[in-house]
Amino acid sequence: MQRALGGIRVLDLGQFLSAPRCGRILAELGADVIKVEPAQGDTMRLLMMLAGADKVLSVVNAGKRGLKLNLKSAGGPELLRKLVAASDVLLENFVPGTMERLGLGWDDLSRINPRLIYASISGFGTTGPRGDRPAFDIIAQATSGIMDALEMPDRPPPVFFADLVSGAYAALGIMAALFARERSGHGQRIDVSMQDVMYAHHFRAHTLRALGDDLERSSRILGRSIDHLLTDADDPLPFWSSYLASDGFVAVVALTEGQWARLMRAVGREDLVKDPRLSSFVARVRNAALGVEVLSEWVGSRTADEVVEVLTAARVPCGKVCSTPAANEDPQLAERGMYHTVRHTRLGEIGVPGPALKMSRTPTTVESPHPDLGQHTEDVLRDLLEASDEDLAGWRKAGAI
Repeated sequence: MQRALGGIRVLDLGQFLSAPRCGRILAELGADVIKVEPAQGDTMRLLMMLAGADKVLSVVNAGKRGLKLNLKSAGGPELLRKLVAASDVLLENFVPGTMERLGLGWDDLSRINPRLIYASISGFGTTGPRGDRPAFDIIAQATSGIMDALEMPDRPPPVFFADLVSGAYAALGIMAALFARERSGHGQRIDVSMQDVMYAHHFRAHTLRALGDDLERSSRILGRSIDHLLTDADDPLPFWSSYLASDGFVAVVALTEGQWARLMRAVGREDLVKDPRLSSFVARVRNAALGVEVLSEWVGSRTADEVVEVLTAARVPCGKVCSTPAANEDPQLAERGMYHTVRHTRLGEIGVPGPALKMSRTPTTVESPHPDLGQHTEDVLRDLLEASDEDLAGWRKAGAI
């Protein structure tokens, strides 16, 4: 089977979620991703083992081979340099400066392999006044303004978006760098800051900067600030909201004139289509309470399934608000292959997410679970370095593997 990244070799030194998430995406696309861990295992492995939750490791590490390598040993850094010479990508998310102190930074490794793509993920990137600070997901969401935008500055975000989205951005950068390498013959450094990535998704902040002095004029036209237009929980808009049905919530969107007209007809209020209080986008913003009242009453007298059935038939975008358990039993996600199972020789079957990317000519897939610690060490060293039994014995004696 042809794979998009078939023949590409990745050394994944990642810990926790961000870099391993990147490596998992590359593995789905067919790269040979080698998870490089210290003798005791990476921190995520240690935490999951202590919690009796080893299966969770497959969520971000399925499809990889496992190599145990002690970078703090006398021979460890040199062995990694040999592996770099035989690889295409190195991926890491250590505190900035860690790899440099080991003599394994971009400047060091690019001299060994000028075609190397070296991807780093960190809280704040490698430059700027915070470039040397450690950080985690919650810190990136805090400092980018995301926690404030979500109106939850006093509690941890319930989704690890900074980690997971930064991993996806790193994968995007790696694929772009591989494409550029085909033309130039040279690798390059990729520097991903989780704060950058979160800020890049902070559309409200972008709106404020883009409008500048025009913000006040726009707010006068709409009767509310445009930067908070769709997300004001205290004063929601009728055409972009979540409504309580008799057994749950339904998200409803009717942004265009056609969608609004079809929505009003579906709820039996065609008279409001031309009502001047709701007959235009600006009017619906200024008189939001009226629209919300009409829709709340209609939705509240029906089950969520009934609401979705009627509005879908009317071609009005809508969807039930799913609980986390319900999200694990969605027929749409099932049909799209997002519920995947891998079999681990020790842990049995493990449910993992399937690839989000669907490609017609180079299919994506997840073929194996996470590797046990160092599971493929000998195989990797033989494959990449044509290591002999004596080589392996020497590296073991030196504490490198």
